[in-house]
Amino acid sequence: MTVTIRRDYLGRASLAASALFLPNFRVVIVLLVLAAIYPPEVRAAVGLGGSMTAVVTVLASGFVVTTVRACTPALRKSAVGPRGAATALHREFTAAFGAAGLLFVVGAVVGIACGLWTDTDVGGFFAVYWLCAVPAVALTPIGFVLNGAFQSLHRDVGNLGAAATGTVVQALVAVVVVLAHTPPVVAVAALGGATSVAGVVGAAIRGRQLAAIGLLSARTVRSAARSAVGRPTAALRSLIERGAASVDGLVFMVTFTVAVLVASAYSPASGAAVALAVSLMRSTIVPLKQFGVVGARFVLKEQGQPNAMRLATVQTSCVALLLGAAAILVGARAVVPPLDELSWVLVAMMVTQLVLEPWGGVLYAYRKVAESTFRGLPALFGAYCGIAAPGLLLIAILHVATAEATWAVLLLARIAFVVAQAVRGPINRVNDAGAQRAASRATG
Repeated sequence: MTVTIRRDYLGRASLAASALFLPNFRVVIVLLVLAAIYPPEVRAAVGLGGSMTAVVTVLASGFVVTTVRACTPALRKSAVGPRGAATALHREFTAAFGAAGLLFVVGAVVGIACGLWTDTDVGGFFAVYWLCAVPAVALTPIGFVLNGAFQSLHRDVGNLGAAATGTVVQALVAVVVVLAHTPPVVAVAALGGATSVAGVVGAAIRGRQLAAIGLLSARTVRSAARSAVGRPTAALRSLIERGAASVDGLVFMVTFTVAVLVASAYSPASGAAVALAVSLMRSTIVPLKQFGVVGARFVLKEQGQPNAMRLATVQTSCVALLLGAAAILVGARAVVPPLDELSWVLVAMMVTQLVLEPWGGVLYAYRKVAESTFRGLPALFGAYCGIAAPGLLLIAILHVATAEATWAVLLLARIAFVVAQAVRGPINRVNDAGAQRAASRATG
């Protein structure tokens, strides 16, 4: 029974991770297609738009965590059932509509400001792309609530399908504008518009699927929207919890960016090596957090059942997966020429960090769902504000920020993060008490 649960967990967690990986990867595909005929200014504008969207994605990803935490216990047969899940979903949508309104206003202001005040081609193309993509940007919190609802229902294939559809749509539009040799401004407008169309259609399809099983209705959506508009202060206050669930991603992005800047100031070669290492680790560690979210989802759903999923199973499964990822990294370094700029010392530290992740990012994501979105924040800020920030500053002042020294600081901060989480308490306490608290929140 344990092996069956484990395989099911790994399969569903892989689907959930892929659903978050594809939207970030689609920008790479589009840029590769555009490189066929369009100048660097166009590609830079689209790349900048993708980076801005990635920031919004990180900031809004907490909606997945809070939705899974609210809806999963309610969907258990022993809990309050679909009606309780629908009530929890209404609360999440209220907060999501508040965030969507805020993102729409801010996004529009950014796009208009760039269009009016920029004096470069890159800025002008970015303004066109961004304004056309603003509807999709505003829909990001709502899309993540739908993602969390699908995860609670174990419908990870639906989330992956929506992500894959959006990627295919954007790639096809990029191919069409290249084959048609459309003017650059039309090309960026088409790509931005395709992003919005894919976002709207994906949300509508998943919304209809939730409506078909009684978890969502047009009345619920209208009520949530009215609540967000009628009580904006309450809606914004509710964003604090969602923000706490995604603050780790923001901390990592800032830390990685500073690390690249510090290494680049030492030498271009060091900066390039750290940038490559960051790209590789980010593409692994960020999606990997879904293994913690899905693991907590399994624990909450199976609580009280014989041979129920446990945190130990989640971590053991991830160890096996990450050992494979580490082996791939080592093998790739040996045979792929572009990876030669990563020294074997740097690769060894990256492998060490990968092996630590079941007790790092995976455990942190698990606790955000099973216990509280605020639970791991002391460990997070203690490690990265207390060790990473001073460490990077020190090697910059001493002018010793080689790629290896820079990554040693990041690894030391990660080890401190793991140790700080271990001090929190034994696994069983997290597994049982945390799950019971999440269940009581859903029923209450």
